[in-house]
Amino acid sequence: MKHIGTLALAILMTNLLFAQKVNINSKLTGHKQVIHNLLDLSAANRELHEKTTLGPLTQRVVALRTKDNTLNMMLDSVNFRYTAYHRSFYDYNDMIYAYNYPYNSSPMFNYAGAFTKPQVQYDTMRHWEVNPNTLVYGYYETGYAAYDSRYNMTGFMNLYADSAVYPNTLFANTFNTSNNITKGNWYNWRAGVADSAFKQFFTYNTSNLLTKDSTYEYHSGAWYLVSRSLYTYDGLNNLVRIDNYANDSDTTYLLPLVEKFKYVNTYDANNRLLTVLTSIYDGSTLGDYVKDTFSYTGTYAFHTAWRETQWDAINRYWAPMFNMTKHLNISGQPDTVNIMGFDSLLNSWIPQTMNIVSYNSMSNPDTMKDYEYNFTSFPATPTYTTVYYYDTFRMSLDVTNNCMSTADGWRVYPNPAHSQINVVNDVAMRNNTLILNLTNVLGQKVLGVTTNGQSITSIPTHDLLPGIYVLTINDMQGQMVHHENVVIK
Repeated sequence: MKHIGTLALAILMTNLLFAQKVNINSKLTGHKQVIHNLLDLSAANRELHEKTTLGPLTQRVVALRTKDNTLNMMLDSVNFRYTAYHRSFYDYNDMIYAYNYPYNSSPMFNYAGAFTKPQVQYDTMRHWEVNPNTLVYGYYETGYAAYDSRYNMTGFMNLYADSAVYPNTLFANTFNTSNNITKGNWYNWRAGVADSAFKQFFTYNTSNLLTKDSTYEYHSGAWYLVSRSLYTYDGLNNLVRIDNYANDSDTTYLLPLVEKFKYVNTYDANNRLLTVLTSIYDGSTLGDYVKDTFSYTGTYAFHTAWRETQWDAINRYWAPMFNMTKHLNISGQPDTVNIMGFDSLLNSWIPQTMNIVSYNSMSNPDTMKDYEYNFTSFPATPTYTTVYYYDTFRMSLDVTNNCMSTADGWRVYPNPAHSQINVVNDVAMRNNTLILNLTNVLGQKVLGVTTNGQSITSIPTHDLLPGIYVLTINDMQGQMVHHENVVIK
């Protein structure tokens, strides 16, 4: 629910970020050198992997940068370093701002987020942006992450530019055998001393579905319950309701929690999220606030249109707020995203932004151009440009281990295969709707199957050319739950 719950906020925050028309230092020699070194390192890694492994070529993002073309100044940039074969995964749902590779969300307090099931499995992240005090572009923060053997993030440490020695935040997560987070700890640090702390516990049912999470805050020498969320599912295991109870400004931490948010979800015939009705507590009652509606193209798991309305309590109607549409290229990838806002005075939709994305030969985005509407038309040149850099390498291929691995509850056989492969779901996502895709060595999708979580799914492969393919399994929110190499004879 991370991406769903913060979609509108992401738009607003992005507009605020990109609206910073400031005098940024454009002399980026230091950071350009970092990018240059990263690309040199990537080339060396690529040559090494190509010589020593047999797996298919793949890519992971190692850097991205965003430039304000109007002022000819850099706004933001990030680079990542990885260990072994950790990877990155692009998010087609949140194609409304430059960071489609989520990397700076909270590793706690967001159950299905980028850290508990990371989309960028980096070990080190370095981030540059505009200093709001000096209005100079420079180093902002560094993040360090640790994982277990199943790619679960077990630890995360963050240091900002003013903290050369002590971390600003420190996270520690634990997981069960089904790769579900069971406990998270979060500490804020000042000069090496934890001045505030939180911990969160997660509870699951027998189908490994999250049913409750509880958050505690350390205050005046004791732990107090400050938030609790309850999760409800339908017969197909779709999440249909979230009820969040929180401390309503009680400094004694003794009063009962008050329901602050309620989310009610509906789904289409393919178990894809269709609507989200959000209610909030206004100090006296819990009332309707925002309604989000999502639309899809064909059988694609990511939404290709989104509309948001807000409840007008005075005039008693749902007022239109935002409308987003995505255009797909011939490969089924979103290449244009249009966002419109509703002008209540003109009683019409007004264009706000248009993002145009291009992809490289391995189907990864290489450039995003952001055009900001100037109340008359879109400019001829993009207002902002984000460029992505990649490390191309070969995944290690160990057919024996891959075909029998059950560490995350999945088995694939036969492997190598000829006429079909069988995907066995022992534990991991039983009864959940899943999308299984096979991609070739160029990163092109050659086969896709949607399953409602049955224990065995058979995929015909007799029409595929012999070679090495990558099987990826994603849930309906686009989060990858398993991947491995498959050989077709």
